[in-house]
Amino acid sequence: MKIAVIRSECSYTKGGAERYAANFCRELCELGHSVWLLAEKFSPDVHPYIKHIPVKVNRLSSFLRTRSFNANAQTALKDLDVDAVVALSRSYPSNAFRVSDPLHRFWMKIRYPNKVQRFLQTLNPRHKAILDIESAILNPENTKIIITNSQLSKTLIGEYYEYPMDRIHVIYNGVDQNQFTADTSLRDKEELQLLFVGQDFKRKGLAAVIHALAASRKAGHQCSLRVIGRDNPETYQSLAASLGIAQYVHFEGPSRKIQDAYRQADLFVFPSLYDPFANVVLESLSCGLPAITTTTNGSSEIITEAKDGYVIAGTSDHIASDIAKKIDHFCSLSPEQRQAMRLQARATAEKYTISHNTRQFVKALSATC
Repeated sequence: MKIAVIRSECSYTKGGAERYAANFCRELCELGHSVWLLAEKFSPDVHPYIKHIPVKVNRLSSFLRTRSFNANAQTALKDLDVDAVVALSRSYPSNAFRVSDPLHRFWMKIRYPNKVQRFLQTLNPRHKAILDIESAILNPENTKIIITNSQLSKTLIGEYYEYPMDRIHVIYNGVDQNQFTADTSLRDKEELQLLFVGQDFKRKGLAAVIHALAASRKAGHQCSLRVIGRDNPETYQSLAASLGIAQYVHFEGPSRKIQDAYRQADLFVFPSLYDPFANVVLESLSCGLPAITTTTNGSSEIITEAKDGYVIAGTSDHIASDIAKKIDHFCSLSPEQRQAMRLQARATAEKYTISHNTRQFVKALSATC
């Protein structure tokens, strides 16, 4: 098939959604499909056969950025002769829209729990732009099928929009298991290393992780935290200092070799307030790294409690203490028991390949053409 893929950014050096887009486009090419990528930013090393169509974006404000990307991507599509259009970013119309970004109506409920404040925020041009485009995408006349990467996302769409459930396909993410290889060796360490990876520290729950680290250290567990990702660390550095654990929290910024960080760490901690399916969890499992995450992160659906990771409630007001309990449990295990969790983490990830994900996607997409 000749497939046009819309994604604002496609790269192996950014977040999980950007890496998914890169893997998806690469795998489409490997399967013999012709791929046009409509993107503002693209790393040409993804695959030599991908045809990049640059999409200009108005960056004067966030709401203009959102609206201009959709409008300019759709304009660029008119010059292409393709069989199907896949939207990996908020854009319409398309044959298939994949829910990569948070469902904004649900995120607004989490971000602004006060109903009056939430209503006022819907008048904010940025939120209004996203909500308008989201509503248009989830109009059955504009999008033939929806691909979600978790049951969580499918359920939320059913709660907030009138989109036919039989046109929503749940296809879990895949991970490059040649890139994200595992270190499942036996480790007997005095200090265990926790790892947090994310680009939006607030939504990903970093504050709760730092509070949990302080509690676990107070309980006598020797552990430290490594933070990787692009965001301003000042607030969180101050928090760590106020809790007396600044020397145990290390901020490193973004990394081009995230797989090395996964392999070096002992426990991945990612208490996201909301993610459709955070691929960093699957990447960590693939590297043999057990993960703690939340029920409001779709990737929690592939974790088996205390076997390859831990799952805590994502909407409670005691997330930090819940994380601390899981860290304490993990720290209390013997080296052999922790190794068993590492082995199980890798075994879990091996069920979810990029090839399987893409083939399922193409099968669903073909029915729309």
